[in-house]
Amino acid sequence: MSAPADTSTPALDIFPSAPIAPVSPYIFAGFLEHLGRCIYGGILPASRTSFPHTPRAPCPDTQYTETPSALLTPEGFRADVLEVLRDELHVPMVRWPGGNYVSSYNWKDGVGPKEARIRRPELAWGGEESNQFGTDEFIAWCRVAKIEPYVVFNMGTGTLQDALHWIEYCNGTGDTYYANLRRQNTGRDEPHNVKYWGLGNEVWGEWQVGQQTASAYATKARQWAHAIRLVDPTVILIGCGETGVNHWDGIVLDELVDKVEMHSIHLYTGFGPRDRSQTEREYGRGVYGPDAAEYSIEVCKGLINKARFARNVSKPITIAFDEYGVWDETAGTPQNGLEQFYNFADALAMASWLNVFIRQADVVDIACIAQSVNVISPLITSPTGLFRQTIYWPLYLFSRYMRDGTAVKLSLDSPTFAGETLPQWISTVKGQPKDLDASAVLHVDAGTGARSLRVAVVNRSEHETYEVSIRVAFERIGAEVEVHELWHQDVRARNGWGKEDEVSVKTRTTKWDGQWTFREHSFTLLVLSLQ
Repeated sequence: MSAPADTSTPALDIFPSAPIAPVSPYIFAGFLEHLGRCIYGGILPASRTSFPHTPRAPCPDTQYTETPSALLTPEGFRADVLEVLRDELHVPMVRWPGGNYVSSYNWKDGVGPKEARIRRPELAWGGEESNQFGTDEFIAWCRVAKIEPYVVFNMGTGTLQDALHWIEYCNGTGDTYYANLRRQNTGRDEPHNVKYWGLGNEVWGEWQVGQQTASAYATKARQWAHAIRLVDPTVILIGCGETGVNHWDGIVLDELVDKVEMHSIHLYTGFGPRDRSQTEREYGRGVYGPDAAEYSIEVCKGLINKARFARNVSKPITIAFDEYGVWDETAGTPQNGLEQFYNFADALAMASWLNVFIRQADVVDIACIAQSVNVISPLITSPTGLFRQTIYWPLYLFSRYMRDGTAVKLSLDSPTFAGETLPQWISTVKGQPKDLDASAVLHVDAGTGARSLRVAVVNRSEHETYEVSIRVAFERIGAEVEVHELWHQDVRARNGWGKEDEVSVKTRTTKWDGQWTFREHSFTLLVLSLQ
C-alpha cells in the first residue's frame, strides 16, 4: 500500500543560518566502465573491431551502423554524449575503468598504437575487450569534457609494480621509462596529472577476480598506499569500502584511515522484479529505497571517526559514494549490457538519492552515478542520436541549482509510508520513511551578492497530494518563486525513441504565499529569493 501511515500535518522549516557544509561539486560525478555500450557506442562510436563487448548486444540491428562524422569530435569521441555531460549536466569528475572490469584489467594493454593493442577475454562481464579505449583516450576525453579523472587500480590480478608504473605513466615528469613512454604515445610533454586514485573495486565481492578478506585487503592496500606516495606524494587515495555498514568497512577503516583521504561505499536501490499485477508494491519498494543510503552514510561516518580516534588522525576522512543508482537487476542484465529503461517512478527515486547527498554534504565528497551512458544510465544512444531518460531530469535540476552553495538544515513533518520497502529493513532500523523528502541549499551570487534558497522536495506518495507550510527562519522571502516541477500522471511513463520528451521538467514563476501544494508522486525544486 502507499497511503500515508499517519496523519501528521506536513510542514517544512528551513534554517539558512544553520549550515551543514558547502556542497561538493563532485557529488555530481559519473562513471565509465567497459561494459555493454558504455564505452563502445557511448563514448566512442561502435565499430566491428570494438563491439560487441558483451556476448549478446542489445541492438543487433544497429550495432554496426556507421556514426556520422558530424556527430564526432576531432578526437573521435561522440559529440552528443560529450555535450550533454559537459554542457547540460556539468559532470565534474568521472571514475574509470571500473567497476568489476578493473579487477582483471592490465592498463598496459590499452596504451600505444591502436593497431598493436591486444584483444583479450573480458572476465567480469563476458565477451572480449578490444583495448581501443585506454588511459590516453580517457584522459583526452576528460580534457575535452572538462572533467577531473578518477582512476581505479586493479587490485585483483594487478600487482603493486603495475600500479607504480601506471602512476609514473600518468603523472611522471622526470626522464624515466614510463613517463617517456607517455610522451612517446601522446606527443605531449605534460603529464596526465591524475589526482584521484581508487585502491581497488569491491574487493570484498565473491564475483570479483581476486576477491580478498577484509584483513588481507587492508594489509595489501596499506602497503600499496605507502609505495604509491613514494612515486607521487600528491595523489588522493580512496580506500575500498562495502556499503558503509558492514564488518568489512570497520576492519578496512581501522587499518587504512591514516593512509587514505576517502573511503568508498557502493549501494544500488531498485524495484525488484517488475510485475504489472503488483504496481503499488513495486512503487513503494523503489521510491523509498534511498533512505537506506542515508543510513549507510550515517553509520560509515561513525566508523570513520572511530578509526580516526584510534589512530589519532587529525585530517578529515570523507566518503566517496562512487557507485550508486537505481538498478533493477532483472531489467538491466549482463545479457543486455545493463541497458535499463527507466520510468517516472525511477526519477523520483533518483531525486531522493540526490537529496541524501545534499543533506550529508559534511561527509560525502564524491558521488558517482553508475553509469554515465547506456549502462543503467540517464542517457541512451543509437548510432545517430540519443535520448534523455526520466532519471536525467533530477540530475539536471540538482546539478544546475543545488551544487553551488551551502547545504542547510531543515525540519520536515510528513506522513510516513507503511508499505514494503527495498531493502526491507529500512522501516525497522531507520524508521518508517516519510512521504515527503527534502533538502535545501543556500546560494549566494558571486557577482551581485544576491541570496536565494533552493529547496528540493520529492512527494513520494503515489496517490496523496500534500499542501505544505514552508517556513524560512529569520529571513524575508521575495514575492515570487521560481518553480521547476517533474510530474506525470502515470508512474510507469518513460521516455524513448519517438517520445523523447514524454517526461520532462515544467518551469514557471508564480506568487509566493508561504506554502506549496506538492502533487502526488512529484519532484519539485523551488528557488526562493531572500530579501
